Amino acid sequence: MVTAKTLKLSDQIYEQLRQSIESEQWAYGMKIATELELSDQYGVSRPVVREALARLKSEKLIDSKRGSGSFVTKQRGEITKGFRPVGTVVDIIHGFELRLSVEADIAYLAAIRRTDEQLAEIKAAEAVLIGGTDEKFGDSDFRFHLAIAQATNNPMYVSTLTMLREQILFGMRLTGVMAPSTAGGRVGIVQGEHRAIVDAVDRRDPGAAKAAMSEHLKSARKRLLGFEPTPDQFQQ
Repeated sequence: MVTAKTLKLSDQIYEQLRQSIESEQWAYGMKIATELELSDQYGVSRPVVREALARLKSEKLIDSKRGSGSFVTKQRGEITKGFRPVGTVVDIIHGFELRLSVEADIAYLAAIRRTDEQLAEIKAAEAVLIGGTDEKFGDSDFRFHLAIAQATNNPMYVSTLTMLREQILFGMRLTGVMAPSTAGGRVGIVQGEHRAIVDAVDRRDPGAAKAAMSEHLKSARKRLLGFEPTPDQFQQ
């Protein structure tokens, strides 16, 4: 069975901090501990804590006030839950099925609706992928896909992709663990697939964008699993 051991340290800290908010140990409006205090509490470096806090802030669960610290900005009932954790190969396959249907349409709409500013953000995310390391590739990859979703100007797509974040990152990291010797080549292939998506969104070609995203996700699934599942292979 796949375990949580593949989660990087900042993700583990994020999950614990988020649980503090969900359980109302950190209540709405409460000032939370400082980076240094959290670093001491969890026995990790400040950069690890900083990355976890940045993720909470991006999800608008906390906010910072200059000179005052960070505060909880959402009440328990307002917090969006994610999908269940990945535990089996079937979970991974089901996740890709959902992404194929959702993200293909996301790419289609992004090509129609994107603004110049959103296109610039997509290209900036792609540039990070090109210049980044394999270790950080999963986080950079998610940023790229989220930028495409934001370009639909439909917040429901953004929320759905955000809830899938752990499933998406899990697949990326598992691929790295299973095939580390081919990591460099894999990154180059994925960059090419992303380039096809960006080009289609850039020239406002929704059909090509949808096809490029679909091809990218199917290829990613095959890279991870080592085979192409059939529609009836893992039904429950």
